[in-house]
Amino acid sequence: MKRDMELVIKILDHLERREEIGVIGKLQIDGYDDRVVAYHLRRMFEAGLLDAESTNSNTTPQRVITVYPFGLSWEGHEFLDAMHNETVAAQVRRKLGSTLSDVPFAIIRELALTLGRAHVGL
Repeated sequence: MKRDMELVIKILDHLERREEIGVIGKLQIDGYDDRVVAYHLRRMFEAGLLDAESTNSNTTPQRVITVYPFGLSWEGHEFLDAMHNETVAAQVRRKLGSTLSDVPFAIIRELALTLGRAHVGL
């Protein structure tokens, strides 16, 4: 399955806007299949973007089967804050174009944070 960075941003945004801090049993995002959302939650959890509970495999304990998010990690907030800035988000999309899903997340994150720093004069 291909990573969809637009979905990653939508998930982060959804979690940030929540008033509750309880675990979400099944996160649904309009326009996306539940399996695609579940896949992205696992990848986002592995990347340290989410505060979440996970169910792991009995035979391979390091393998995450399901993720139950309840909020953003500090790293998730940092990335989302950078991407919420319309100027920064537009610059990231312009620099990476249609390759956004093909670029490693670490590069996207660093580019967003670098552009964000430049935007505020740092």
